[in-house]
Amino acid sequence: MVAAGLLILSILPLALGRPSSQPLVTRSAPKAIPEGFFPAQSHLPPSMFKFVLGLKSDSSALVQSLLDVSDPSSSKYGQHLSKDEVDQLTAPQPEAVQTVTKWLKNNNITAQTYSSSGDMLAIQIPQAQANTLFNANFTSYTHGKTNTTMVRTLAYSLPADVSEHVTFVYPTTQFIPPPTRKPEVRVASRVPVSTKRTASRRAVDAQCATSISPACLIELYNIPTTPASAAGNSLGVSAFDNEVANPDDLADFLKQARPDITNGTFAVQSVDGGSDNGQGTTEAVPDGGRDLQSLDIQYTVGVATNVPTTFVTVGPKTQDGALGGFLDIITTLTNQENPPLVLTTSFGFDETPFAEQAPELAETLCNAYAKLGARGTSVLFASGDGGVSGAQADDSCDGSVFIPTFPATCPFITAVGSTQGINPETAAPFSAGGFSNIFARPDYQTDAVAGYLKQLGNTNKGLFNTTGRGYPDVSTQGVQFVIEVAGKLQGVDGTSASSPTFASVIALLNDQLLNAGKSPLGFLNPFLYSQGAAALNDITSGSNPGCGTQGFPAATGWDAVTGLGTPDFVKLSGVAGTGAAASGAGGDGSATGQNSTDTSGASGQNATDNASAGQGSAAGAGGKKAGKGQGKGKGRKAAAPRWF
Repeated sequence: MVAAGLLILSILPLALGRPSSQPLVTRSAPKAIPEGFFPAQSHLPPSMFKFVLGLKSDSSALVQSLLDVSDPSSSKYGQHLSKDEVDQLTAPQPEAVQTVTKWLKNNNITAQTYSSSGDMLAIQIPQAQANTLFNANFTSYTHGKTNTTMVRTLAYSLPADVSEHVTFVYPTTQFIPPPTRKPEVRVASRVPVSTKRTASRRAVDAQCATSISPACLIELYNIPTTPASAAGNSLGVSAFDNEVANPDDLADFLKQARPDITNGTFAVQSVDGGSDNGQGTTEAVPDGGRDLQSLDIQYTVGVATNVPTTFVTVGPKTQDGALGGFLDIITTLTNQENPPLVLTTSFGFDETPFAEQAPELAETLCNAYAKLGARGTSVLFASGDGGVSGAQADDSCDGSVFIPTFPATCPFITAVGSTQGINPETAAPFSAGGFSNIFARPDYQTDAVAGYLKQLGNTNKGLFNTTGRGYPDVSTQGVQFVIEVAGKLQGVDGTSASSPTFASVIALLNDQLLNAGKSPLGFLNPFLYSQGAAALNDITSGSNPGCGTQGFPAATGWDAVTGLGTPDFVKLSGVAGTGAAASGAGGDGSATGQNSTDTSGASGQNATDNASAGQGSAAGAGGKKAGKGQGKGKGRKAAAPRWF
């Protein structure tokens, strides 16, 4: 199914298209069905298929502009670009648009621009016409582990003149497994509510050593509780599988965890038909996936006091699941005039299937995050919960190369790992980290990573790419976060707790900056790896085991478990030049609900409701693959995207 309003099509009756006079170029040669998939026994495919075509465009100007506005040493620091300026930088050549649209028109298809810059087009056609158009054999396949069926082809081709302008066609040969959700969930008896403030991390309330609440994070990381007040501030929380956090659970949670917040609210924005009634989930499900929706909202609204927060939920109209949802949500946000200033996502994939099947899709998504960063949005992703074995712990890589996670490896986002304990704070063993096999190491982290590799010596030699982008960038607590689900307290572990926490810190820093008449932080990494590093708590003990090894050890400076360390708000506020007192921005303690927006399929159409509680080369990446420093060995087969 395709979201209403996304595409406009014109298909002549009974016409499957005209053959091109150009010779065909095989884009993906015939291959065996990937491990874990098998032909569906009985499956009625949709009558119409949505395809996204990526057009070649030069991302170098975008990357350079992103770095210019994100590097504190640049004269352009903080001078973020407008949507129109970003669109102009990333627009494809007119010849590319003309050639591809002419080919589609000759086949009786009219495509609509999918991304506002025009570097992606969308079409909708029946299966028979898709087979003719792409010289393919689209068939239904089932992913055995999740019993999810999708339509794919084992090979496809394009006319030669079209092929030279197209980076990808999705979905075709991308057998990316659907999402699975396996958070660590335990029973919790109470919410730590101590509100004492102390200048010493050693003096943090002892109850925070066994359970984490917003009050614990406020104490541990010196986070202000004064309500945010800056006009234009915003924080976005993305979700998938049509899930919405429960406002009643949030209201009750805040009564216990943050009784000083009397009117915590969040709005709901719908993509691909995501639920936008604000009612959320009323009960936990066996695999705990819905618990994470409560986690993200309860630890953004509950930590980023009074920052307007929007829950962006991707619904069931993605046709084939998470990857389509990833394309739709980021295109929706880049198409908006005012995307959130901070965006946190606790969801991701193993990088391996992208490296093996679809690196161009990973690069397209990464460049889309760069578009947001250039406009002043800080994009954060949880690094994953499998240590060095990927998104989730998996022993299938034992004796083989380590498995990175994506989008954590994108050099234009900030990847957040996890820690545990109070005195001392150490690396959480599940905290995913390592080095990309797609994206080269960005310049902003060259010195930090080189220092770590020197300390590492021959440890894990041959098991990871020594020239790849290193991740995570930072970390926060991630063990035994107390949340409320269906009226009951639970404890949750994972980097899904850490990303919303760090995002809340950034949202509050933005509030101080905006109130001081300055720009928001935007893309964080050049700042974090330079001025910001001294304002982070260096984590030097622990490791992230996996693949039959002890993984990477934490160490002085940056490491591939906890990144540069955990935040100290007061210190970050100082180096960010907020000009605000450490207690945070002023305000009246109330939060204003925002209108929900239905942006099905990235069309940007507005509608309906409120949800209230208690109511490229900087990086050496972005289209460039990582070097060949990776170890050899058989990695794990394509693994499903996971909730962390």
